Amino acid sequence: MTEKKKTSQSNNKNGKSEQKQNRNIKRTIIKIIGFLIIAFIVLALIGILLFAYYAWKAPAFTESKLQDPIPAKIYDKDGDLVKTLDNGQRREHVDLNEVPKTMKEAVLATEDNRFYDHGALDYKRLFGAVAKNVTGGFGAEGASTLTQQVVKRSFLTDQKSIARKAQEAYLSYRLEQEYSKDEIFEMYLNKIYYSDGVYGVKAAAKYYFDKDLKDLNLAESAYLAGLPQVPNTYNIYDHPKEAESRKNTVLYLMEYHNRITKEQKEKAQNTSVEDNLVQRSSEEREVSEDNSNPEYDSYINFVKSELMNNKEFKDQDLGSVLNSGIKIYTNMDKNVQQTLQDRINNGSYYKNDDQQVGSSIVDSENGGLVAISGGRNYKDIVDRNLATDAHPTGSSLKPFLAYGPAIENMSWATNHAIQDEDAYQVDGVTFRNYDTESHGKVKLYDALRQSFNIPALKAWQSTKENAGNDAPKDFAKNVGLDYEGDIGPSEVLGGSSSEFSPTQLASAFAAIANGGEYNNAHSIKKVEKENGETIQYDFTSKKAMKDSTSYMLAEVLKGTFEAYGSAYGHNISGVNIAAKTGTGTYGEQTYQQYNLPDDAAKDVWINGFTPKYSMSVWMGFSEVKQGGTNSFVGHEEQEYPQYLLEDVMDNISPKDGKDFNKPDSVSGDSKDSLSVKGSPDDNTTSNKPQGQGEDSSSSSSSNSSDSDSSSSSSNSTNRQSAAR
Repeated sequence: MTEKKKTSQSNNKNGKSEQKQNRNIKRTIIKIIGFLIIAFIVLALIGILLFAYYAWKAPAFTESKLQDPIPAKIYDKDGDLVKTLDNGQRREHVDLNEVPKTMKEAVLATEDNRFYDHGALDYKRLFGAVAKNVTGGFGAEGASTLTQQVVKRSFLTDQKSIARKAQEAYLSYRLEQEYSKDEIFEMYLNKIYYSDGVYGVKAAAKYYFDKDLKDLNLAESAYLAGLPQVPNTYNIYDHPKEAESRKNTVLYLMEYHNRITKEQKEKAQNTSVEDNLVQRSSEEREVSEDNSNPEYDSYINFVKSELMNNKEFKDQDLGSVLNSGIKIYTNMDKNVQQTLQDRINNGSYYKNDDQQVGSSIVDSENGGLVAISGGRNYKDIVDRNLATDAHPTGSSLKPFLAYGPAIENMSWATNHAIQDEDAYQVDGVTFRNYDTESHGKVKLYDALRQSFNIPALKAWQSTKENAGNDAPKDFAKNVGLDYEGDIGPSEVLGGSSSEFSPTQLASAFAAIANGGEYNNAHSIKKVEKENGETIQYDFTSKKAMKDSTSYMLAEVLKGTFEAYGSAYGHNISGVNIAAKTGTGTYGEQTYQQYNLPDDAAKDVWINGFTPKYSMSVWMGFSEVKQGGTNSFVGHEEQEYPQYLLEDVMDNISPKDGKDFNKPDSVSGDSKDSLSVKGSPDDNTTSNKPQGQGEDSSSSSSSNSSDSDSSSSSSNSTNRQSAAR
């Protein structure tokens, strides 16, 4: 009995121990399960928060990015197309209702067979993608839906990361909330890339087979449907075997998904894609920036800068606007544009490759930009547009800061007498003429056309004293030449802050040609949006000066081409042309540092105008070099702009003898004796210098020239800037 009790007690103890152990195991399992549940919840929360963060950081969901780019087209003044801004890409838009059923079936079978049945993401396909690829063969199914592919091509990059995948999922959901399946399918067909710079299925059919979509056979449709997966690898021009294999894969998938019959598949598999392939050379296939018609690049550069100034495009970026299918109608005269750029590229007006040039031509009557050149062999985007960059103007501004204000405000006649001097001080600074000589008492006519410095300063001073301190500044502002601060003597002679572009000066001188009406240079007439809406472009137009002032200035500046004038010998037969030259010198330190000749000039200009056109030409150098290598040395080199103006204007100007219109407000028949009717100088001779005829000036010679030399020391004021 004793042994039985002992055995029973031992069994009871073992049973209790096992029960206790089982309870501990259960508790442990419960703890583990609880921990796993908590960990899952935490991870799920982290995932949700992370997804929310990535979605918040996703690119903005904008409609413009969803639309397939349609390149802008630029038209000239006659409405002829001159340039399509496609950057070398080949694109054509297609509406979904224009896409034949065969092509739709091929794309769906290949890319997203359940597209019309699932949401933004195909979860069934996502989780079954690996298995399907193994059992179905031929790459039977991938995980990205058509919606995801549209999102990736519209908003994201090809970077593989959790963040991008999260953003892709979020944006795909947004896309399916706002657009129908058909709309998304159409976006896909227009955005997809088909190698060789081809975008969109319609453009691909044209490029590879020269066919409309409806005319493609099944084999060709299958090839195009399969090409976008790895476009360069399946490009038939480079990899014909791989292209045929990819075609057959698509045909297999179409049969697999019951979109074609077995007989259709086999017939198409036996049809070579190369049967109707367009044969293309490597040059034809090259994808690069559109380099056709480079003579238009400067004009297009100006158009781009003007395009975004319209309130219609506020807060938009240039690239999006240029890819929105707009049509831009401009004031370009393509023949004038071609002539200008050709002369600048191929003319003999240059010392070396460092010499630069910028030129603009506007319509004298309405200010429309007729032609523009930003430089030699100009390339848009690559080069600065030297026709819109500001440069030191030299004596170009004397009509606007000195003589124009004097005629406008004090009715000076063209024979108004001004005492010239060999040296003249203003505010303690000594100024001299280009030849450091005095020419005695000179007429306004001779002083301006020969570009003497001292008479210009005196005219400027007299206007300030009689018409108010800001009268010269206001006159210049009326023709688009704005100064922030006060105008001093250096500005009058083209130094200091007198820096403007050829485009600005072409517009300013056009006001003189146009009876005093100023119109700022403008390239765009109107823009038509892809939906047919028309956007009009306004430009500044105002009365800048009296018609008497403009006519008298024009007549005086016609004398620039006559004997002793600063552009003597560059007149054009049959054309009434007027002009103002400009020459800029260096500072004294630069002359010494680079051992420059005394007659070395930094910038040279001519601003010529007729009743038809106003043309401004600037020339300069990219850098200063020793000994005058990069300077305009002597009057012959300083004539380079004048030769360019003569060549271009002679080619483009009508030889009709049309002249500037003389208004009733002006008396006199000779350029050097015109006056404002009713003014103190009207019909008088008291102010006419004795012994000086139309082309005479007591100390002038045929080598007289235009200069802007001014300095505070006698050494630097002896500089000459000879520009015939």
